[in-house]
Amino acid sequence: MKLLSICDPTKYSNKPLDVPTFYQRLSFDPRVEFYHIPTPQIFAAEKLPKVQVAAATGELTYEEFLALGNAAEDWIDLGSIDLVFCRTLKPFPPGYLDHLTAWERFTRFVNCPSSKKEQIKSNFLLEVAKGYIPEGIVTDEWTKALEFFEQFQTVVAKQANSCGGRGVFKIWYHNRLFQVDNFLRGTRQFAQFSEVMSYLQEEQVEPIQFFRYLHRTDAGDKRIVVVDGEIYGGYLRRSKSGHWINNVSFDGECTLADITDKEVEAIEHTVSHYQEMGLHTLGYDFLLDDDGTWIISEINAGNIGGFARLELLTGQPIIDRLIRWLIEYSQRPLGN
Repeated sequence: MKLLSICDPTKYSNKPLDVPTFYQRLSFDPRVEFYHIPTPQIFAAEKLPKVQVAAATGELTYEEFLALGNAAEDWIDLGSIDLVFCRTLKPFPPGYLDHLTAWERFTRFVNCPSSKKEQIKSNFLLEVAKGYIPEGIVTDEWTKALEFFEQFQTVVAKQANSCGGRGVFKIWYHNRLFQVDNFLRGTRQFAQFSEVMSYLQEEQVEPIQFFRYLHRTDAGDKRIVVVDGEIYGGYLRRSKSGHWINNVSFDGECTLADITDKEVEAIEHTVSHYQEMGLHTLGYDFLLDDDGTWIISEINAGNIGGFARLELLTGQPIIDRLIRWLIEYSQRPLGN
């Protein structure tokens, strides 16, 4: 199999576990002819179907992984590539998915860019996972958002095209001011909700998601990794400082987690929507509701983390299982 991966490792705030481990395994796997293209390079691909890539072979150190972005000088025809895996960290640069959608004429993707454009829209999750997520709305009008806030008193706002908790905000009212907390920006205070909305909408194109806040975040955030409908496993991320955000990109530490029948039901009810759109690598995030039930907080599609983490926690060859699926999927007739 000829596999092309898209990534910009310099965008990670610290040394990531999943992506470099994935690269190291693929570069050393005799079943795979592995290539890399740095994210900025896709915008220079003006000679389609030819693009500039770097071959990744043999033992790949972390330093060599970082240096791949400077080595994309070899031209290759996209028609010769069996599969493309986009591992670019969100937020995606403007036009990123549009450029990749043009590549769909020449090659196959693990996760179709044209479908990814639909999936990252703010209203997608509410339509697909209704009944398995907290009460929520999508709006760009501050008056409607305020009505929702007044109903629940504490809410979470989420921006589209973000990851790792960077675009997630907790909102509550205290000392006659609206408090808006984000793990990167800290807590900001606003006298009017219209000001809150302006703050949330900075540099945003899509409307904002608002959800009822789940008060048992100290129980952790459960990530369940799903590939083409198959559950690979789950683990719990829990903030070491007790923060309401449990992401590993903040201070979350991970332990292996059981998967309940209710979670399996939620996955089975929703996963076909993604499969039919050609979105095959999914990270389901569950939070504990106030009644003790684990419910979906997010369904991440595309460049998800968790494969290397699950392998570390279980001692099982999770990444090899993923690579076997990639090879099998690349050999399916188009349309399957």
